[in-house]
Amino acid sequence: MKVILSGATGYIGKEVLSQALNHPSITELVCITRRPLPEPFATNPKVKVIVLDDFLSYPPQVLSELKGAEACIWALGAPAFRMSDLEECRKIEIGFTHAAGEAFASSLAPQLKEQGKTFRFVYLSGAWAERDASKKLWFMPQTRMIKGEVERGLIALQQKESNNFEVTVIRPTGVLPKYIMIPNLLIGLLNFVKLDTVASVMVDEAVGGVNGHRTLEASDLRAKAQKLSASNK
Repeated sequence: MKVILSGATGYIGKEVLSQALNHPSITELVCITRRPLPEPFATNPKVKVIVLDDFLSYPPQVLSELKGAEACIWALGAPAFRMSDLEECRKIEIGFTHAAGEAFASSLAPQLKEQGKTFRFVYLSGAWAERDASKKLWFMPQTRMIKGEVERGLIALQQKESNNFEVTVIRPTGVLPKYIMIPNLLIGLLNFVKLDTVASVMVDEAVGGVNGHRTLEASDLRAKAQKLSASNK
């Protein structure tokens, strides 16, 4: 199975990259990135790197290299409160994500439909993302509204029946390092998730996601990761 990954050099994206490379169903991982991947990922035989200068445009030569991909894991971006330039944040979060979704929905998804398959877009959002643009928010308003706008656009793409494009929204809360020594019960009480939990669910959703749109909150991520762990024993 051929999968696209964005954000492979980020905190969560690196773990997604590592787990995707170890997944037996993924035979090719195409990383679209703004800079080369570090070793040893760059020389892994499963990895193909496409360095994009402009994430708002997917010319024919790039789409031809992505042909045959059945899913995309989108881990690119950062919450607004971590960025000093709000317009740049909107460009990266909304513009880049929607441009990719539209390109994949129009060019890659129809090819899969002929094979009886569906293209799946797994989007790394954030906790408390708000899809209702009319709401007044007092807590992290810019981050939540921007993430919500991204989600609305992706779901609108899915609702175009001919696109054969399905979306999974991942909404983690605080993401802890995977080797941190904290009891799982306490992690659940704090409603946090571990890094490897988020990555394992994102990879599984890309490989074997269910039909239709769904949103997975922190508690859903922990529950699904536990099931995945049990099934792999």
